This record gives sequence, C-alpha cells and structure tokens, in this order.
Amino acid sequence: MYKIAIPSLDRPKGLKNKTLKTLKENNIPSNLIHIFLHNEEEKKKYVKELGDEYKIIVINQSGMKNMRNAMVDYFENDEKIVYCDDDITAIGTNECDKLEKIYTLKSIIEEAWNLCEYHNLKKWGLHPSNNPRSLKRKTITTDLRYIIGVLYGEINDKSLKNTVSYAEDFEKTILYYKKYGGVLRFNYLTAVTRYYAKGGHQTNGRTIEKEKDEKMIIVNKYPQFAKLFTRPNGRTDIRLIRNPKI
Repeated sequence: MYKIAIPSLDRPKGLKNKTLKTLKENNIPSNLIHIFLHNEEEKKKYVKELGDEYKIIVINQSGMKNMRNAMVDYFENDEKIVYCDDDITAIGTNECDKLEKIYTLKSIIEEAWNLCEYHNLKKWGLHPSNNPRSLKRKTITTDLRYIIGVLYGEINDKSLKNTVSYAEDFEKTILYYKKYGGVLRFNYLTAVTRYYAKGGHQTNGRTIEKEKDEKMIIVNKYPQFAKLFTRPNGRTDIRLIRNPKI
C-alpha cells in the first residue's frame, strides 16, 4: 500500500475544496492521506476546517525544499509515497483535443507502481502541461522527462534530497533518473492546478529572478542532464536531455 503526502500552507479551505475533493472523487481512502504543515498554529486552522478525517503532521519547516526533504525523512526508506500539491482541481486527459476530467486516479496509481516494478524504476509522474494538445494519447515513457511536482509518486529514498526550492521538481527528476536509470511518465495524463497561485509553500517568496537563479544552479550542477532555454514570453526554463550519458 502507498501513502498520500500533501504539503500545505495557509489554505485549509482551498485544500478541502480542491485536492481533497479531487482525491475523494477518485476514490482515494482518506486514511492514506497525510497533510504536512509547518507549525502548530497552522494545524489549528486545518483541524478546524477538516476535522479529524486526515492525518495532520507538523514538521516545523517552511519553503518547498525544506518541506520536501522533511517529508522524505518522515517516511521510511522504500515506502511508496504519492505527493500532491494542495490545489489540484482535476486529473485530465486528451479527448478530441479537449481536456477531459477523469475519475480513475486510484487505478492509475496502482498501474504506476506496477510499471515501476516491471521497469525497476522508483519515480513516476504526469505530463506537466494542461494543454490537451500537448498530451500524447496512451503514451508512457521511461527516459529523462520532467516530472512536475504537482502530483507524482516515489519509492522513498532518503539519500536523494533537494538543494533548491523553486526548481526542486527538476532536481528530483534528475536525481532519480541518475540513480535508477529512468523515470516513468504518463504523457496522456495531467493534474490541473494553478502553479503560480497565491499561497502555498511553492509560491512563498517566489520571484522570476529567484526561479531563474535556481534553474541556473540546476543546469550548472547537472550539465549532462539539463540545459537552459528561453521561452517566447522571455522566461528562462530547463530542458532535460532525453537520453543523457550517465
């Protein structure tokens, strides 16, 4: 069995109405869900909103890098963990060039673990784009492709830790690929969320400049796995190298 881990900050109502609602719609049992907060004051707000249906854990950390690393330390090595952002509104797929909401996340998670076992891999995720035309129907890959931090699964490895906060999902993708030789991605599925929404550990203190600096750190640290490019809107981003030499 696996566990669900959700880092959250200052949005108990949003968590209830978005990610927790989405998980419930997809028949994910509430006893699997662990919500991670950074102090006791936050916990009071979440308990007031959510009651005692979910396990709420205070780990006295803030910032996505610290939260991610603390969650890795919390769970045992080799435990199966599914990480979710706290503002997921749907799981979607491409249907006639339109994004269709689906309700089969439970079976997708089970399939992901089975495929990881078959390919001897330890990390899986979904396509990073919410644009339905970007989704590849029924395509699953195991080469080096970006596993976005919105929703993904890992077989816990305490030796793999983040060193940055605003490009942490790029770094974790590279670390798992480097150690295990691949990452599994469902290229026909995506998790719908507002990546730059106000609030949450991911956006706390985030600026375009900080994000660019951290992406440069990743590329300089892992040059055989990643390179920088500039998007049409002028933002700096990372492109992973599909089949790097390890």
